[in-house]
Amino acid sequence: MGFRDFFRKASEVTKRAVDRAAKEAKYRKKALEIKMEISRAERVFREEVKRREMEVKKELLSQLKMKQLEAVCAAKGIPTYRVVIENGEERKVKIRSKSELVDLIASKLSLEDVVDVCRRYKVKSANVVNQFNRWLEEANARLAEFKKQKLEELEEYKRIIFGEDVSEIEGVELEEDIEIFEEGAEEGTSEPDIVDVLMDFEPETVRDEEDLEKQLYQFLRARFGSRVQRQYPIGDQKIDVVIDGRIGIEVKIAESRGKLQRLVGQVLDYIEYLDEVIAVILDVGANVNLDGYTRKLKSLGVEVVVLEGTVKRKGKSREIIIKEGKRRIIIR
Repeated sequence: MGFRDFFRKASEVTKRAVDRAAKEAKYRKKALEIKMEISRAERVFREEVKRREMEVKKELLSQLKMKQLEAVCAAKGIPTYRVVIENGEERKVKIRSKSELVDLIASKLSLEDVVDVCRRYKVKSANVVNQFNRWLEEANARLAEFKKQKLEELEEYKRIIFGEDVSEIEGVELEEDIEIFEEGAEEGTSEPDIVDVLMDFEPETVRDEEDLEKQLYQFLRARFGSRVQRQYPIGDQKIDVVIDGRIGIEVKIAESRGKLQRLVGQVLDYIEYLDEVIAVILDVGANVNLDGYTRKLKSLGVEVVVLEGTVKRKGKSREIIIKEGKRRIIIR
């Protein structure tokens, strides 16, 4: 009888342990879902802030005359031409459209810089900027309220599945600060967005992904110094580049669908450990449904930067150069 009671109790303890483990797994899955929802909301918020801030800058700059805009470009070191390639040769074309010049300056200057420019040329900016700041304050409050609701939802779910044992269960840490843009928008001292920096990256012809990774590392190292690390350990893997130990960048050459599918699997692991994950994809013209994979990555909360480039193929290649005065015609 004693043995029977012992085995029965042992069986009950095992069952309770298995049941609790299953509940904890469900709870952590729910926590990850909520964390992803919050992350997506923050990304939407950031994008909307950038969009509205750009609209404000363009609205203010549009009040300047063309000569004033050109003077701003000269003072700030912004080129007033665009580079076009004709017959394989680069040619500089002066920007003569006011709207195009406004867009260019707005993309290069912070809101504070634009306000300073307006002050210098006696263009009123207070009403437009104050309206933007009021919207920003309300948007920050809505985002904070959304996060609060999601955390309360997780706590309620925890109480439902664990019942009386809820006090014994360790909570999942979701208290990552919501990114607030008010200070950066008002003071104009916020750090440049990493995605914007990556858009300026122009890789030379690469041999392989390791070569692309090295070029990107050197580019970011020149901008951010020792804050940039290569081959940073994440779980049992290593991500290509990390900034400040919290922003991860994975590079991939879009040569095949298999590589892009592997990229999706990699970032799924990384997003659990990093505040932000960015995929830098080199488009080499292969038919790999790049748009589809880009949408899939964005749906996971991953920023995607697609750059155009070429891969150096192995083997000899023939090249004929015909010179016509200053022009060179290259036949491969």
